[in-house]
Amino acid sequence: MVAHTDEEESALPPVTPLLLLTGFLGSGKTTLLNRLLCSPGHPRIGVVVNEFGQVGIDGKLLTGSGILELASGCVCCVRGTELWESALELVDRAGAELLIVETSGLVEPQALLVQYELLPTKLATRIELRGLLCVVDALHVKESLLRRPEVRQQIERADRLLLSKLDLVSAEELLRTHRLLDELGASTDRVGLSLHSTDSEVAEVLRWALGPRGEHSQRQRSPSQVRHGSRQLQAVSVRLPQPLLEPPLRQLLDELPGEVLRAKGLVRLYEGEQEPERLMVVQLAGRRVELCEASSEVEAHAGTAGALVFIGEQLDESWLRLRLSACQAPLSENRT
Repeated sequence: MVAHTDEEESALPPVTPLLLLTGFLGSGKTTLLNRLLCSPGHPRIGVVVNEFGQVGIDGKLLTGSGILELASGCVCCVRGTELWESALELVDRAGAELLIVETSGLVEPQALLVQYELLPTKLATRIELRGLLCVVDALHVKESLLRRPEVRQQIERADRLLLSKLDLVSAEELLRTHRLLDELGASTDRVGLSLHSTDSEVAEVLRWALGPRGEHSQRQRSPSQVRHGSRQLQAVSVRLPQPLLEPPLRQLLDELPGEVLRAKGLVRLYEGEQEPERLMVVQLAGRRVELCEASSEVEAHAGTAGALVFIGEQLDESWLRLRLSACQAPLSENRT
């Protein structure tokens, strides 16, 4: 291994974080990108659009100057580098500080992941892949899975899932979507987004999506990797104006990182169109999770909204809020 002096290291080009954005046709990738490009306070974003077909459309629908479109760009060749070289052009010529590659909705992402692993050193040392984010149409994902094999590949390979169109689905439909994703063995690092999401919520999504791969995956952590020492404790409170879906909530509580030492609160659970919402007491201590039905006395004073408090060391408040967003039951007309 060759050691670099301080002068040599300062002359090296910067390493730029890169996010692969995938999702089936119509899932909402372009809408998400536009929201990200328009949200305030983020670094300069460079976008490479890998279109399917001779005439590029997505690049025309995106707002911003740091956009490069590859119509019919080949991503199937294992040792192909065109996509990655194009991304770095946006760094060198447009001053992009982070990169997003939007793949065609018909791409099987494994080809891109293999390409990245086989990149020549001159390219690999300049790009840090932060992961594969798959946009999942919560309304039509089952239909899409039946129609095209690429959809399953995209979902199964993704490091993180963003559930889109939550303003169009019912709580029952969202519950079925979570169950379907669980059956596929998909990542449980999921957040939700709708057209009503605020700019600050969209900015939080970007920070979440660009986190190191597997940063919050309980499956990749062991007790020996979690050091508490004497770091200061903090508490994060999250108000929950809408009911939650139990399966994704339990999944979240089971996967909380080791920094969360305690969680408690009240949540209202949606359990079906014909079932009344239930007020539940949440208790987490160590790795033990309990959801118990609230007493009539607690119910009388609880109000309509729920709340959860997380106590621990160096908590990621943004991630906690984002993960809870995928657990919320969308409000239907007969429940508003």
